[in-house]
Amino acid sequence: MFLDIDGNRMFTLAFGKGPRTILAHGGWISNVEDWLPALAPLSARWRTVTYDHRGAGLTRVPVERITPEALVEDVFRVMDALGIERCVMAGFSRGTVTAMRAVLARPDRFDGLVLMNGCGEVRSPELPVAPRVPPSSWPGATHADRLRWFLERCTPEPDTEHIRRWGEYILARATPEAADRLFVMEAEQPVDWASRLPQLRLPTLIVHGELDAFYRIEHMRYTQSLLADSELVVMEGSGHLPALTRPLEVAAHIERFFTARGV
Repeated sequence: MFLDIDGNRMFTLAFGKGPRTILAHGGWISNVEDWLPALAPLSARWRTVTYDHRGAGLTRVPVERITPEALVEDVFRVMDALGIERCVMAGFSRGTVTAMRAVLARPDRFDGLVLMNGCGEVRSPELPVAPRVPPSSWPGATHADRLRWFLERCTPEPDTEHIRRWGEYILARATPEAADRLFVMEAEQPVDWASRLPQLRLPTLIVHGELDAFYRIEHMRYTQSLLADSELVVMEGSGHLPALTRPLEVAAHIERFFTARGV
């Protein structure tokens, strides 16, 4: 369905009738399909919600209206439109930036946090910070070539050509301009994560693919060290897209973690 959110038509999916709710935010320029394979098994016991954020999928927004602040506000607009008072907030890849900013802004609206193959802009102080290169500067002669290069790095596992084709279909729905904007804009509103995250008391599950080429395990471990009630699960042999390549395992980790904490 499409929700009227801040003057935009935002494509949204909600299914399942469980007593718990999980709201899943996709990564970079990906859409609801990022999370669907993992949300499907969870929907037997959870209400599951995901949406195409600004500039991604079917949610077309002028590039100048894509800002870190607007993405966070959209989280609460979607929650309010669907009558969600509290939920577990989940973010994937660059979508973890929005998820983390949202729970810091209104921790009273959330029962927990899931960070999958991403830790916002948190970086271990022991490692150098790599410059953020816009996708238009990645290897490849065309936007489609650059998306293919990206997806090949996302999927180092054997026998994943079908996942790469699926990923191309998902990412191609966003414009090149939105792709650049969504990849580099967080520097406009920096957060002092090292001082803010220790204040957060939400149970947090961090799921990370061992072979992820974009988020180093050292950054994930550092993020976990800042969160009082957190667990880091490293999925051996997985790359950057575990919810697409191993969705049943992702769902099982989420179910186990939050059931153990009475969520």
